[in-house]
Amino acid sequence: MHFNTFKKMTPMEWIKNLVLYTIGVGFMPLGVVLTINAHLGAGGYDALNFALADKLHINTSLAIYSTALLVLLLSAFIRRSYPRIETFLSSFFLGFFTDFWKGMLLNLEGTSIRSSFLLMLAGMLVIAFAVACYIISVFPTNPTDDLVVALNEKGISLGMAKMGLDVICVIIAFLLGGEIGVGTLICTLGLGPIIDVFHKLVNRIVCTI
Repeated sequence: MHFNTFKKMTPMEWIKNLVLYTIGVGFMPLGVVLTINAHLGAGGYDALNFALADKLHINTSLAIYSTALLVLLLSAFIRRSYPRIETFLSSFFLGFFTDFWKGMLLNLEGTSIRSSFLLMLAGMLVIAFAVACYIISVFPTNPTDDLVVALNEKGISLGMAKMGLDVICVIIAFLLGGEIGVGTLICTLGLGPIIDVFHKLVNRIVCTI
């Protein structure tokens, strides 16, 4: 977001956008951890970060920062411009809260088909709500979202860019022994429509405040 936009915002607009952004980056990792703990398979990028952390015996936050940095540089290469460092801010918060929720929910896991699907559903709902809040706010996106935008600027549709990125992440996560399964397919196909529902709902609520 351009600095001039910040200056034009009223105090109430600041508060609304900050609350939305905080909900997004704070609760999105909660949803991710729930889907991972369901053991049905998670979304490609999330599965990649968790698999990388397990493989290298590092904190998940460090894995997120590492992949975010690579994606940041790739976006800059595609645009032939300087890296958009401000997008890394979101990755920092996402990494921090991922470690937080991972520790808090260490003993919450899917132990049966029913409990696993309930965790997966809960995780998807939390992710969808958090993403809706996150994208409505005017604060910077994360590097992976920015990469999709960079590819779109080169003529690739947003859907194809997102799908291509997800497929690559799924393949790498699978090779690293990540959580890939039926949940991966469910997240890939189901999250979009749920995000659309929450996006309209949250946007309607925000507009009335």
